[in-house]
Amino acid sequence: MTQPPNQQPGWWQPPNPPPPGPPAHPGQSGQYGAGFAAQYGGFGAFGEQASVPPGGKGRRSKRPLLITAVTVVVLAAGVVTAWLLGAFRGMVTDVLEQDSLQDGVLAVLRDSYGEQDVQNARCPADQPATNGTTFECTVDVAGQQKTVSVRVLNDQPEVEVGMPR
Repeated sequence: MTQPPNQQPGWWQPPNPPPPGPPAHPGQSGQYGAGFAAQYGGFGAFGEQASVPPGGKGRRSKRPLLITAVTVVVLAAGVVTAWLLGAFRGMVTDVLEQDSLQDGVLAVLRDSYGEQDVQNARCPADQPATNGTTFECTVDVAGQQKTVSVRVLNDQPEVEVGMPR
């Protein structure tokens, strides 16, 4: 479609057609839009070079380090608070309750060994409630002080009480 030399270009024709010959830039064709790529750098013009400041190396943000430090401090404060409030007491070995243990020793001596005149059982405090723990308690049998051995059988805790001696 050619236009007479004296006529203005219409909406269907480019205002300045590209000059004949090889393209101005290598890799660019003489088509529309080639000037944009040459003028503004084409694809990748705003890549790595644009993000590096004029001094050379890029500055790294301190924000991730700050966020990590704050997170560690908050978690440490939470653990210390939980420890002080007793949240980790269940992780420590449980101990036998002394009053219940003494009552149990008296009940076993009455029911299993037939000792009717038994009283005042005294067992050491803070005995661990772990399988195999053994210790001795003292009891009064018919007015005489005797000892009985006690062994923890499991973590329920169930105990085995020996015969008074």
